[in-house]
Amino acid sequence: MKRTSRMSVLIVICIMISLFFLMTFVVFKQEHQQEKIDQKVDYTYRDFAQKNKNVKDGVIVLAYHRILKNNKTVDFAKKVSKNPQLQQYNVAQNEFIRQMKWLKKNNVSVWSTDELIKHSRENNIKGKHVVLTFDDIDTTLPRNAAQTMFNFSFPFTIFVITGQAGRNLDGEQMATWSEIARLAEHKEVTVGLHTNDLHYQVNNHPILSSGKLSKHTILEDYKKSQQKMKKEVSVNTHVFAYPYGSENKTLTEYMYLHGMNGIFLLEPGVVTNDMPDILKRIPRFIVTDSNFNQLGKWFNSR
Repeated sequence: MKRTSRMSVLIVICIMISLFFLMTFVVFKQEHQQEKIDQKVDYTYRDFAQKNKNVKDGVIVLAYHRILKNNKTVDFAKKVSKNPQLQQYNVAQNEFIRQMKWLKKNNVSVWSTDELIKHSRENNIKGKHVVLTFDDIDTTLPRNAAQTMFNFSFPFTIFVITGQAGRNLDGEQMATWSEIARLAEHKEVTVGLHTNDLHYQVNNHPILSSGKLSKHTILEDYKKSQQKMKKEVSVNTHVFAYPYGSENKTLTEYMYLHGMNGIFLLEPGVVTNDMPDILKRIPRFIVTDSNFNQLGKWFNSR
């Protein structure tokens, strides 16, 4: 090999090594920043059942993100990464199936979001119920979770980032519009919105509640998400979930005045009768691999 050729190869190798270390540093920094935020939130909800043990008539809304297959690749990624996208916001497929079987075996009443909205408006929640929801909608929902819920005839709601369908978002492959449309064909499925292009953070703060966006930008994004959902899936949706659970009061008031029946956050809580404006701020219980037992404790408390 000529000297010039060897030099060219060495330069390319050096560039590749430099890029690798640069990417590793960026990923580490992002994960470290997110880890610090995540440490502020106790996803075990260890006191949840105890705090709500006296609530005899109520609804817990469960929020799932990713349902990951049980394989060596996923296990390895979880071990080497501190990213809460792998550590907190996912449930292993076998654990998810176990959870759905538990609901079925214990005759837990699984409501749709429509049923939740109806009974909340009528102040007619009697007994204990659960609502199943999924955020973002990456490919793990149609591939790893949906059939289990269809098998049990459990209703569930999907909150779609309309501007990201079919794309890669933060390392996760979003479901395509055709996959979302096939889900929407099932009577068990309610389709909701999760913004069009505002599912991101600036300086570790959700952009929607950061105060950095104009009212016009926020409302235009919402209108675009409605239009895109109607175009792609022929659905006029009436439920919305805030990215990262952080609300924007201007958007909430606008949506509620323009046909949005239920607006969901991400914080633990039980929906009960006579809670003022509860349909504007519906709490949700983020499910992980290990905290589902708190739900069981609440259902078993009498």
